[in-house]
Amino acid sequence: MSKINLKMINIAHDIAKKKYGQTFPNPSVGCVISKNSKVISKAVTSQSGRPHAEEIAIAKAGTKTKGASMYVTLEPCFHTSKNGSCADQILRSGIKEIFISVPDPDQRTFRKSINKLRKNNIHVNVGLEKDKTYNLNKFFFKSISKKKPFTKVKLAISSDEKIAWQNYKSKWITNKFSRHHGHKIRSVSQAILTTSKTIIKDNPKLTVRLNKINECHIPIIIIDKDLKIPLKAKILKDISKKRVIIFTSKKNKKSENLIKLGCEIVLCKLNKYNKLNLNSIFKKIYKLNISDILVEAGGIFFTDLLKHKLVDEIHLFKSPILIGEKGKPAIIGKKFENLKLFLIDRKNFKNDNYYYYEVV
Repeated sequence: MSKINLKMINIAHDIAKKKYGQTFPNPSVGCVISKNSKVISKAVTSQSGRPHAEEIAIAKAGTKTKGASMYVTLEPCFHTSKNGSCADQILRSGIKEIFISVPDPDQRTFRKSINKLRKNNIHVNVGLEKDKTYNLNKFFFKSISKKKPFTKVKLAISSDEKIAWQNYKSKWITNKFSRHHGHKIRSVSQAILTTSKTIIKDNPKLTVRLNKINECHIPIIIIDKDLKIPLKAKILKDISKKRVIIFTSKKNKKSENLIKLGCEIVLCKLNKYNKLNLNSIFKKIYKLNISDILVEAGGIFFTDLLKHKLVDEIHLFKSPILIGEKGKPAIIGKKFENLKLFLIDRKNFKNDNYYYYEVV
């Protein structure tokens, strides 16, 4: 593969990376159009998911697309939109060749655009820098294959792997630098999932606060079997600015009040153990067009997620603080060293250590 082709596809990857976390539920896709080894236009998926990167890049290039080359990190869509599919727009543009990193796993498109372009005498190359697309948009590929959201867990623990003192009086275990990075992780997540127990104990806002001026709201999903969430919880404030979805087994006056506040209530049946079925809930979350979630909850819930094999990644912040035997454990009955984890990244935030793991 020529150096110029690698250069162009990497430009497409670089611009896609800059927009990561802003295009949910769509993946962040980068597109470059070049002619005579020079970039004539480039684009990335719009924040709403539409228009797609290819459509924007073609519009920017105008008549210069005739005889040009296109580089795109994901197969152009085959399904129709306002201006036709991206495949159709490429055919109309006069582009002579296209380099695609990865076929789109969405069955509406999967290899259909590739085949259509080839049938219309456009040279199509597939697989250039494919690992970069997979790694950037892991949530997209994994959620489509599992029909469940890609699930990340964020945990702050002490040196002896506790998440809180026995009386839950510890507001923060980690330092402000770790917490700032935690907000960065929130900012590139489609939704936050928590439990009513965490809300009752901590009363968190679960907003994105990367500076003292702006406070961003992202969708919140709450697991609340018996509908115990307090109506005055901080998480229910400014509800007009965010989506709040509550999974519960209860339909009563309180659920009606929560609906009036602006919450979405999803009724679920209890299993034979008198618990909500987590696998069923995760499938329902995916059907709600949510394909990426960040879990912020306690050790019992984290242990349940691990038991049901629902965790894809762990963002672990470890403080030098020692809490002691009576503290609340991060995992019930286990230690992190007993889990099958692959270390993706490690950082230091002053005295805190940060570990970014993939669950094997």
